[in-house]
Amino acid sequence: MVDSKAFSWKKVSKSTKKTYFDDFQNQCSWAPRFNGQIKSLWESKAAERYSDFVHKLKIVRDRPDFIPEDEWLEWLQYWEEPEVKKKSEIASKNRRTKVAGPGTGMSRHTGGSKSTIEHARELARELGRDPNFYEIFRKMHVKKADGQFVDNKSKMIADLVEERVTAASQPVEGSMDLQPIDYDLIYLETIGGQKKQRVYGIGSKGVAFCSSSRASSSSVTAAVDEAVEQRVMETNERIAVMETEMKEKDQQITLLKDEMQQMKEVNNEMKEMKNAMQQQMTNMQSQLAALMQHMGHRVPTEHPPVGQPTIDPPANDEDDDLGLDD
Repeated sequence: MVDSKAFSWKKVSKSTKKTYFDDFQNQCSWAPRFNGQIKSLWESKAAERYSDFVHKLKIVRDRPDFIPEDEWLEWLQYWEEPEVKKKSEIASKNRRTKVAGPGTGMSRHTGGSKSTIEHARELARELGRDPNFYEIFRKMHVKKADGQFVDNKSKMIADLVEERVTAASQPVEGSMDLQPIDYDLIYLETIGGQKKQRVYGIGSKGVAFCSSSRASSSSVTAAVDEAVEQRVMETNERIAVMETEMKEKDQQITLLKDEMQQMKEVNNEMKEMKNAMQQQMTNMQSQLAALMQHMGHRVPTEHPPVGQPTIDPPANDEDDDLGLDD
């Protein structure tokens, strides 16, 4: 279900968003005290997913079955509007901007198609505990092949974090006890905190940290993201099944069309054979009639055939009156 002309999440109607959320709510459950946080996190995740969905449509330009053809034409026309193209070019330019300064290159990561949450869970299984933000950042920005950072910006941030960690590790004056290190706080201070509800390098996990308390956001974010990802996975599976069924139906339709064409051709051949046989019968009848006529078997005429007895006409009374004798 997609609204007409809903080219972005902002243009999706409230009723449709409610339908989406109700569907999500029917698939998941949580304590009532988390309602506000979950709704907020769901909005953020849904907007991100919808943006990805629209972006893929724009790139592929292949109409999904659930978008009618007339509405699809409106989507295509919208993407060709000068203002829309201009905004797209600006966004593309911003993505290529070297945010850390000249020579640092564009921001990149090694996350691939997996979300930050999935990488965080993998790291938690490896470490046997929940990873901190800096550990997630390193997992997302260090290449496995050579252990090097993917770009200069991520290396600069890592160096600054390490410097702050070293400084924070020094014992307080007059005491030999080491102070506990808050890697999350050090990382956030290093990258400048929240920017447009996002935190560089840690994706939606950083958004959860900034939108709610550290204690509650971790568990709620994991639950929401897991539910959303599960829902998306189920939807993708259903779409895959539907596509397979449609392909099978298309194949069946093609086979039926071929069979109908073959039957039509056989029918035409039978008609041609019937016409040919009728023509042969007509020719044979003509030939038979000609043969019979040639052999003397004719239809009776005014002169009866040889051997057939003749019948004398009745006597004429007028001859008797004239006195004619035989």
